[in-house]
Amino acid sequence: AEPAARPDCGVNIGHEAVDRQVELGRGEVIALRWRGKNGERRDFSYAELARLSSRFANALGRLGLVRGDRVCVLAGRIPELYIAALGTLKAGAVFCPLFSVFGPEPVRVRLVKSRARVLVTTALLYERKVREQRAALPDLEHVLLTDGADAEPGVRAFHALLEAESERYAIPFTDPGDWALLHFTSGST
Repeated sequence: AEPAARPDCGVNIGHEAVDRQVELGRGEVIALRWRGKNGERRDFSYAELARLSSRFANALGRLGLVRGDRVCVLAGRIPELYIAALGTLKAGAVFCPLFSVFGPEPVRVRLVKSRARVLVTTALLYERKVREQRAALPDLEHVLLTDGADAEPGVRAFHALLEAESERYAIPFTDPGDWALLHFTSGST
């Protein structure tokens, strides 16, 4: 049976993508199958993605983000990309994917133009493309490393941050005019 309509929340993409599937009894169905470059494989059920993305949404709130704030992800297609995207959408923030092969200058330009407050990235990409430019990124308050530990001020371990948060998240009202995605192109298409 179809769950009750959610007139108090509007339509939220993060909810529709995972939480709604759990409500419909599909929680144990595989929603994401990730295969790493070295043959690793990990399956994520709808229920697991719902829990992880709720933890990320809660973490954004703890970091002080509010509706409309920008969250950029500079990473390849790793599970954390999808967790961050869904959690950002649940929180009513704006998700902004950044192409991981961009050099430092295109990354800087996109972080400045987006006015991103949070960047999710890997330790290697942070070192190669962002760290030396932090002073030129006044809006960037938090860098969350998917494969690293808390480092310098403002640089935190993504997974440790999630582990400290609740798996339950009350999705705020979403208006049809709310921004959800900010996507930059290279201008070549």
